[in-house]
Amino acid sequence: MSETLSANDAIATFTVCADAALNGLIEQLPERLQGVAFAGEFQHYISTGQRPQFPQSVRKAPGCVAWIDFDQDQEAALETAEVLHRMSAPTVTCVGVASQVETSLLLRAMRHGCSEFHQKPVTIEHLKETVERIKSRIFVQMESSAPRGRIVSFFGAKGGVGTTTLAVHIAAYLAKQHGKKTLLVDHNHQLGHVGLLLGLEDSNYHFDDLTRNVDRLDAELLSGFLIRHASGLAVLSSPSTCSVRYHAMPEDLERIFEFLRQEFDFVVIDSSLQYDDAPAMIQYSDSVYLVSTPDVAALRDLSRHIEHLGLTEVPADKLRVAINRSASQDAIGQEQIEKVVKFPVSVSIPNNYGELLRAVNAGEPIWPQRRSEFTSRLTRWAHQLAGEHDGPSALSQHAPRKRFSFWKTEKVQE
Repeated sequence: MSETLSANDAIATFTVCADAALNGLIEQLPERLQGVAFAGEFQHYISTGQRPQFPQSVRKAPGCVAWIDFDQDQEAALETAEVLHRMSAPTVTCVGVASQVETSLLLRAMRHGCSEFHQKPVTIEHLKETVERIKSRIFVQMESSAPRGRIVSFFGAKGGVGTTTLAVHIAAYLAKQHGKKTLLVDHNHQLGHVGLLLGLEDSNYHFDDLTRNVDRLDAELLSGFLIRHASGLAVLSSPSTCSVRYHAMPEDLERIFEFLRQEFDFVVIDSSLQYDDAPAMIQYSDSVYLVSTPDVAALRDLSRHIEHLGLTEVPADKLRVAINRSASQDAIGQEQIEKVVKFPVSVSIPNNYGELLRAVNAGEPIWPQRRSEFTSRLTRWAHQLAGEHDGPSALSQHAPRKRFSFWKTEKVQE
């Protein structure tokens, strides 16, 4: 696909197998209509086996219009319309064009996803009116759509710091205590522990199944992949056996997360910085918690990860540091931790190893009714994420005395 200049807030238009006359008219649309950009042309029809590689101008557009020329191959054009219509990110409106338009073709095109169909020859004014209608529908839908869900990712500075434990409890608290429609994703490519901590049966479907089926992903398909916990939490578990990792394309992950945002209030991800797709996970997350314990080995790794992320394009204000298994008698206190990692501690969760071990063996989280400092800190953390202004205290044991300009700490208003 050849790409031309586009604007971030413009509706993107592109053609599929269009003849020279149609393609030339579509290229002229940005000159006649404000807020529209020509993104380029596909010279081959699109199928589930021949997946599109969209340019940035299309992926970032608020909506797209695909002009599909049916003259070369009607069946391939119908499949193209169906594939594009099923996509959730970007959202594509399909318009069919053909030299001869019979009723049977029109009906089939509509069933396969075309919202409009035009007979050649078409005029620039006709195309302009069509795009204006579609553009109006797109922006009406955007204005009336529900708020997008938030993606909260958890990454351990090293193994064994309790990342999964925190992710499971926060997701469960959001679902049960706040009634938030929450999805917990075990992004470990094999032998993840989310299902064990929740006492769930093994599942045949995992995150990799979303990436393999991104072109046909919808609410019904997603529902078949999920396990439901008694708390109301939806879970996408990890394979319970050793398996081959499926490498997802970054654009597929973007489409998946945009879809999940529409389906859930919160998507909580338990992942690892060791995975190749970790940068994409971080990029598409709203908040990223780096979990560490207050020991030299974990803090060394945490410091290096923060340094590395600081050299990338990851905004500092989405990063959070969570210290797990903290205790007042720790040799390394919070103030020292902040000096070492040069970043503030946003969340500090006390050590509760004995009770957690019993909870893991029972396959059930420790709920707030089991009153302790551990559940109290988790409750305030979940309250904060849920946007409730109910707590009088910060999550960490004490506020940092020194803050650099790029630091961002989370506070709960009194």
